[in-house]
Amino acid sequence: MAEAVPRKRHWIILLAVFLILAASLTGIAWLWEQHTRQGEQHDYTYEVVVSFNTTIENVTLLLPVPERKGSPFLVDVLVNGTGYGVPPDWNLSIEEGNGTPMLAIRAGVMVPEYRAYPVPVEPGKGPLPMTLPPGTEYSSERPVLIPVVMTVMISGDHTIDTRDPVIGEPVFGHEGPFFPGTVATPVSGGSVYVHAVPVYVRFISDHPATLSLQTKVQGVNSIWRGGWVFNLYTDTVTLEVRNSTQGWLEGEGILLAGEGVYY
Repeated sequence: MAEAVPRKRHWIILLAVFLILAASLTGIAWLWEQHTRQGEQHDYTYEVVVSFNTTIENVTLLLPVPERKGSPFLVDVLVNGTGYGVPPDWNLSIEEGNGTPMLAIRAGVMVPEYRAYPVPVEPGKGPLPMTLPPGTEYSSERPVLIPVVMTVMISGDHTIDTRDPVIGEPVFGHEGPFFPGTVATPVSGGSVYVHAVPVYVRFISDHPATLSLQTKVQGVNSIWRGGWVFNLYTDTVTLEVRNSTQGWLEGEGILLAGEGVYY
């Protein structure tokens, strides 16, 4: 009987130590979860890319804008001049077009910018090669056409619904219809939808001209857990126009939803 009591106390002590360790690990896990949650981010990006291969004049573009629950979203930042990459001689506004708010871009003239390929520099070799200034026409010395890229990025205070963004997140032509589709590059367990979005284009040019348009909205949830983990959705509308095809046209919309890792 004398030995049974110490053994019983021994097991009680071991059980107490185990419970204390379990409670400590649970507390540490909870604190780590709270710490990582504080580092969670929710970001929206809106981007408009315009590319033209020759000088065009009297330009009017009406592009779809991201809408959330029927209201324009993010586009006002471009219009009020606080977005990135807006040329100073372009006039931007929000206008009604085809029964929906649209981003209106107007300019008396749009002049393309061509640049040379980057020249590799080897350490210890000199002098450094001369950098050619940009040109306004294609040439063998300046073959790279530089598009105009206008961008807005803002952070939100809530988790973005990247799985089903049509319901409450900014997309183009939110009233749809959205049809199941496929893309060349598979998404990470996500869904693909295609939808037609109206775009208006008008310009004049003395030369054969090609105008390429892309507008994109993206929502991303991200968190740091020994590396960035994220999930996102992206809605993109593209259109390519030549001199002979202008007016109200149908842009191709592709919505990728539910990409990435959910934590």
